[in-house]
Amino acid sequence: MSMRKPLIIEFTGPPNSGKTTLIKFLRDLLESMEYRVEVKQEDAELVPSCIPKKTWARNVWITYGQLQSLIETKFSEADIILLDRGFCDSMFWANFLQVQHICTSEESSRLLKILDEMDKEFHLKPDYLFVIDVSTEVSLKRRYAASSEPVVLSTNEFIDLYKDELEKFYKKVELPMFRLNTSLLTLIEMQEIVLNEILQILKKD
Repeated sequence: MSMRKPLIIEFTGPPNSGKTTLIKFLRDLLESMEYRVEVKQEDAELVPSCIPKKTWARNVWITYGQLQSLIETKFSEADIILLDRGFCDSMFWANFLQVQHICTSEESSRLLKILDEMDKEFHLKPDYLFVIDVSTEVSLKRRYAASSEPVVLSTNEFIDLYKDELEKFYKKVELPMFRLNTSLLTLIEMQEIVLNEILQILKKD
């Protein structure tokens, strides 16, 4: 089932929408269908603990990690690459932290320029952007249920702002986009819907 180049799908969306869990199940399902699948882990999960949360330095660290992962995809022998956040998400966060006054407009502009230049050189945008959405209420419910530690960033105000800014960002994205709200869906239902969408894309290609 080899293709000319990997089909690259970036998953994005608000916190606790189910992206990471969904990607893991999709990888297993697609591999059982004999596709070669590669998953790129969310770089925010790899940040050294010494770098404080909600800082510009942390975001820059994550962005450069994502750039490395995205350049690697150009040399992959996989049929399908699933990105747990990627180029589009890096673009979003470079602006979102400015909205939160965590960085200056100059800092944001410089990082956005680097992303744009890297995309022009290496074509780092995904083939498809899968937006996995969730309501603020369900996001918080899932976050508190999954954590045994104090929740630092997940508040109604933060998630509402995040979702509002995401909607503004999506309007500027010129990529094929698939959207799914998981608020009322079980994991099995999420899997079936997203797997069917990916299989439809593969048929087209």
